[in-house]
Amino acid sequence: KVIFVITTDGLENASKRFGYEKIRRMIEREKEQYGWEFLFLGANIDAAKEAARFGIGADRSVNYKCDEAGTALNYEVISEAVCSVRAARPLSADWKRRIDEDVQRRGR
Repeated sequence: KVIFVITTDGLENASKRFGYEKIRRMIEREKEQYGWEFLFLGANIDAAKEAARFGIGADRSVNYKCDEAGTALNYEVISEAVCSVRAARPLSADWKRRIDEDVQRRGR
């Protein structure tokens, strides 16, 4: 099982070789043919909207607080998600709950 994690502030997307549509097709192929999971963590952007451009659902995207604590929390949550999948459990619907709560509590 592959979990592909994208963490971004949305500013470094300056590729001249790969546009949104090409990346979207690549992601869709991996999801459909091989069952890959894609998670999208975005700071200072609308993560769900940006993830949708790549074909990643809102249930697999989350906004995070872009500071030391927020970034550390991202790694904790992703570690838990990977451990769950490695233990042959499906990724839970609330995988991003702690990040959402952090953003609600401390803001973007």
